Amino acid sequence: MSFGKKILGLTALLLMAILWGGYFYVFQENRGGQLGAAVDNEAWCGAPPVADALSLGKDQLTLRITNNLRGEFMLGGSIIVSERTFNRYDLGRNELRLRLRLEPLQWSYGATPIFLEQVRIKPLSRNLASDNKSAYAELESRPIGVQGRTAEFPFDTYRYGYKPVLYYLKGTERIDLRFRHITTLMQMSNTFMPMQKYNRVEYINEKSPQVRDEDYKPYATNECAFSVERKGSFKLIVLLLLLVVCLPLMHVFYRDEPGIDFLATLVGIGAIRVMLVGPLQDFQLYTIDFLFSAVILLVGTVSLIKAMRANSRRELAAKSGSSW
Repeated sequence: MSFGKKILGLTALLLMAILWGGYFYVFQENRGGQLGAAVDNEAWCGAPPVADALSLGKDQLTLRITNNLRGEFMLGGSIIVSERTFNRYDLGRNELRLRLRLEPLQWSYGATPIFLEQVRIKPLSRNLASDNKSAYAELESRPIGVQGRTAEFPFDTYRYGYKPVLYYLKGTERIDLRFRHITTLMQMSNTFMPMQKYNRVEYINEKSPQVRDEDYKPYATNECAFSVERKGSFKLIVLLLLLVVCLPLMHVFYRDEPGIDFLATLVGIGAIRVMLVGPLQDFQLYTIDFLFSAVILLVGTVSLIKAMRANSRRELAAKSGSSW
């Protein structure tokens, strides 16, 4: 056996060992369909979450931030206005529009955020039969802009920081509402892990001479900052899927006419791509797409070279009158 065949055989054995080892690791990490513990997908900041905030009769703003596999973030939630606040601002008689303004926190030492995000709040409703007669409303779900690069999948990370400011409009006058109980619940996709940041240095995470002592000051209770990154188990799954794509590549080196392996590579990469990040949208390419392209080119190149060599052998055999 030639030296090249030995290297090829050892590579194939190593590939199979990694795939089987990764399979058993992911199997052990599975928790009822979740990658790791369910709490790894969730986090909160601000006031501690309350199971039944409506029965307490206190002003309460709850924000819920979710995302999907593609790294698209959505904001929703609810608001509870106590009877005292409802009567103080005469919210039952005045025709009001209540909005939530998100003031983004500084994400870089050299940049100051200037764009504010507006979140509409649906009309307030009251249950007059209840004891506290608090008003309740849902927030209109909307996408939010986060700091991050989706194209770096599966090593994409995201940051988001904000300071919610509640106010209502009474004619042309804007009146702020001061809520003490503001809670943010982060309920991420199964592939993500959120982490709360407690000061500006942790949130910005940049080495800069512009860092000051006040940057280490903890965020206020009405400020929330967090970063989100992919789980390690999900990154391993992506790696294993990339190695699975290499199986047809190994067959290419063992077959004399590996045309079927080229088709298998195309189908496999297409299926894995759709499973990981979905179908191509507006021709947005990820870093992983270039790896897929490299595998396709490599398999296609080797297959074509072998096909050319096989065709040459056929022609020589035909000229010599022998079978190859």
